[in-house]
Amino acid sequence: MSLAISNNAQRSANQVETKVQTPQDLLINKIAFEIPSYQRPYVWGGEGVLKLLQDIEQSFIEKEHQYYIGTVLSSKLSKKANKDASVSFELIDGQQRMTTLMLIAIAFKKANVICDLSDVATLAHLPRVTFSIREMVQGLLCSWTDLEFTHKPSDEDVHKSEYTKHLAEALNTATSFIKEVRKDSKKGEAHLVNFAKYFYKQVRWVNNIIPARTDLNKLFATMNTSGVQLEQSDILKSKLLGKLSKNRHEYDGLWQVCENLNNYFERNVRRVFTASNWKEIKDVELASFDKAKFKLVETNMPLDGSDKGSEYIRGLTLDEIISDESLLEKPESKSVIGGSYDADEVFCRSIINFPLFLIHAFRIYNAQFGNEDIESRVNGERLNQAFEKFVIDASESEVIKFLDCLWQVRYQFDKWVVKWVEKAEESTPVLRRCRVNLSDGRLNRVPQTITALSQLQSVRYFTGERSAQYWLTPFLGWLLNNKKAKKDSVLKALEDIDNKLSLALFHAELSQKQASFYYLKKPEVSFGNSTEMSEYLEQINGTGFEHYWFQKLEYVLWKNKQNRKDDKFRKYRISSKNSVEHVHPQHEEYNKLLEDSYLNAFGNLVLLSPGENSSYSNQTVGKKQEDFKAKPVYDSLKLKQVFELKQNDEWDEGKIKQHQKEMIDLLISHYASIDNGVLNG
Repeated sequence: MSLAISNNAQRSANQVETKVQTPQDLLINKIAFEIPSYQRPYVWGGEGVLKLLQDIEQSFIEKEHQYYIGTVLSSKLSKKANKDASVSFELIDGQQRMTTLMLIAIAFKKANVICDLSDVATLAHLPRVTFSIREMVQGLLCSWTDLEFTHKPSDEDVHKSEYTKHLAEALNTATSFIKEVRKDSKKGEAHLVNFAKYFYKQVRWVNNIIPARTDLNKLFATMNTSGVQLEQSDILKSKLLGKLSKNRHEYDGLWQVCENLNNYFERNVRRVFTASNWKEIKDVELASFDKAKFKLVETNMPLDGSDKGSEYIRGLTLDEIISDESLLEKPESKSVIGGSYDADEVFCRSIINFPLFLIHAFRIYNAQFGNEDIESRVNGERLNQAFEKFVIDASESEVIKFLDCLWQVRYQFDKWVVKWVEKAEESTPVLRRCRVNLSDGRLNRVPQTITALSQLQSVRYFTGERSAQYWLTPFLGWLLNNKKAKKDSVLKALEDIDNKLSLALFHAELSQKQASFYYLKKPEVSFGNSTEMSEYLEQINGTGFEHYWFQKLEYVLWKNKQNRKDDKFRKYRISSKNSVEHVHPQHEEYNKLLEDSYLNAFGNLVLLSPGENSSYSNQTVGKKQEDFKAKPVYDSLKLKQVFELKQNDEWDEGKIKQHQKEMIDLLISHYASIDNGVLNG
């Protein structure tokens, strides 16, 4: 949400108070937050929490001065739910972020990490974040923080309720993250404590505190229909286009085509370049930007910017927006050169945002023209930092080359990269590709069935540093160099990228950022061999194993053991999973013990979602097997292999050892087959 405040309002006595806060501020100043009853349930869940934790950890490793998580909107409460709080804020906007921070603090408290962050979870006898009316939520938070509670919901109730299931998933994810850091030989307890210290002092947000007597109904109406929010990408566009002496409007149109990631590329092109002859333009001709072919509304617009004799529809300058307060009083559809569209209209959902997409395109541009990689982190929040030197030094011709590259990357992105797409037979959006279909002179998108290419991209998307998606740089760069590549060659290339980036994980001196750029410049580069992988998977790491290797194995099993007659297999999708489950449980319900070297071996572990994990709990392996058979879809192909090997026998040391060897051999075979493949399109 964005909130526009007029200059008059800022000068009034009832002005909005703005404070920069950190978890440390909450503890020292005894600050509490209350979630009002009108707020929707917490919805972040595991995926969002893991992405946030990984990004903050990376910021800590890079020794960045601060990590900014955005803004919240609140109002001071005169009547406080927590009597020990010096001040309580009702969260009007920002409950998802603040609740997530509290859940992370709770995870550190439950894990007995000696740090101040653990103390942020509570304030005296209550959780620091309290929920109005929602007794089940309040009881759950109290039970997690060892506080007194009147009612603790059962595990079954927790995972059924819309108000608690995502809270539990988020806490499980944060807890798993802490366990993995602890068991990582390169990190350990000291890293965890220092990370918690960084989180406590350097994670920051802006708290916009509105006057207590503000009409909330009017405020919500204003927030939902008013305001102009300037994005980082808008600032970058202004600086780049400012270097152009001609064709500025055409390149402005190019930018608009590329920036709307919630629509397909060819639809954006049609809506912006409306004067083009669309009956003659074929899909393949969209691959590069041709000013003679893609035309705006006809215009004789002079370079001085005047509109005389022109039908050109131009956007407003920042000065015009600020000076015309009427623009802040009503909703406006997003202006597009040559036409308009509803900014809320969503046809698909991209796996990355536009700032991150720009950074990947810029890295590809740099590799193409022999430049060095960006110095900043690959993170959409650092967009202008990534482009800082280029904006200052680039010539007009270099800016045009980058913009042409941006168009080409966006075309390949839509052609080959998965998006979140809703389809009738799916209960939720699924990562899938959509092919372009020419029908009645129009280019339309047709969702494709789940393929190896979409499954492998799902592996990459759900693992690694989610805020960076490093694999996209070499993958999109390879596609630009192999524009006529067919599906099999594209899959082979992505498998090669995936294999090489995964082997780079075993070399501490080589980051994923470096490896992805090296590959972009020299695809034949090698970062190791599969022996390092097998040695790693033979270690006794328990829940400390990187989640990537479980997801990678799921892909290899799916690719090698397809059975389209098996309905459970046909419905299987590689999805977000972040909870490592022991097949033979650590605390088996009948106290049957297993030696640690087998209990915490890769052969006795599977990766599940927190909900799937809790459904198996500490049951015997036989009971888990029956529960697995009763499910409508396989929740893990590795677990399917476990039960097919076990059958009616005991799941003992011999079976664990055999299963582990079979899975590692399968991975080694996959690496060998790709190493011998041909990558030319």
